[in-house]
Amino acid sequence: MLIVGASARAAAFSALRAGLQPECIDLFADADLAALCPTQRLAVRGYPRGFATRDLFRTQGPWLYTGGLENWPALIDRLAAARQPLWGNRGDVLRRSHSPLVLQKVLQDAKLPCPAIHVVDRGVPGEGRWVLKPLCGSGGLGIRFWNGDLSLLASKRRTFLQEFIDGESCSAVYVGMGDDAFLLGVTRQLIGLDWLHAPAFHYCGSVGPLAVAPLVRQRIERLGQVLARGLSLRGLFGVDCILRDGTPWPVEVNPRYTASVEVLEHAVPVAALSWHGRVFHSARFEQPPDVPSATSFVGKAILFARVRLTFPVNGPWEKTLAFRGPPHDLPAFADIPRAGECIQKGQPILTCFVRAESETACFGSLRQMAEDLDQWLFDR
Repeated sequence: MLIVGASARAAAFSALRAGLQPECIDLFADADLAALCPTQRLAVRGYPRGFATRDLFRTQGPWLYTGGLENWPALIDRLAAARQPLWGNRGDVLRRSHSPLVLQKVLQDAKLPCPAIHVVDRGVPGEGRWVLKPLCGSGGLGIRFWNGDLSLLASKRRTFLQEFIDGESCSAVYVGMGDDAFLLGVTRQLIGLDWLHAPAFHYCGSVGPLAVAPLVRQRIERLGQVLARGLSLRGLFGVDCILRDGTPWPVEVNPRYTASVEVLEHAVPVAALSWHGRVFHSARFEQPPDVPSATSFVGKAILFARVRLTFPVNGPWEKTLAFRGPPHDLPAFADIPRAGECIQKGQPILTCFVRAESETACFGSLRQMAEDLDQWLFDR
């Protein structure tokens, strides 16, 4: 399986758990990914069009894209014409999924709650708090609170305003069948946390599975079914939501493999790409599978650089690189840069994982692990 995107590491490990042999092209070619499978690095200046210049035919088998590339639907269609089969959504689906007006209509037609939106040339926004968001974004990049300046909105025709919904940030992962979907699980999202030095609104981790009441789960399940049908979503997709008073308010649809998939795979456990692949091998599931119960809670946190950093040779991540276990084993670290890699302030450094018996214990262990790592990297 070929995996392309800004970061391919998480999906590559998911591919191994599904019994596939991954080959990857991404922006980092991190040390743990390169130790896992054949990996090519794409220069940042060549992203994303540089993927079209790479040899996509060296191996045979399916391919999928990860976060960021959904913003380039024409490129996805071009790559899909060059290599088949694509285990993912085509350009027309991506365009619908990233249109705030289409998303709003799908939700309103189903009488589901959705944040108010305001786009350029549609008058003055109503009262309340608004978030300025890019039409094409990933991981929270470019999102900020709107300061009320209408000229800023008018000059940013690739942005829109979305009503700010206060509540718990979570992410639901589904497998879509085009006209239906089943829920794989829900995680709590870590967003813009100071102790991870993450910029505001930036995704910096997940803890899951999130325990929700049966009625809340039914609402989340229906949300995925409505979106899969309204947007023609197939395979793995995610919906970022705000849970307020037991109601999910969707704020973003991610029509591809998401960062929280691996958290659910380690906690449940499942091989999500096996189900993902089945969607593209057959017309539909005869019956959605029963998702196993969680065996533990798993946490994932991404540490960002608080100042410019040259990644050192030695550190606690060495054991992860030296003693690679089976793909179902939870590593302590992932997305490990190569020694000597220059990491700018505000950029992600590496990912930490923990397993615990409760969500609270996960948060505590992640924070301690991140603080210890931060001290190791910056205060020596």
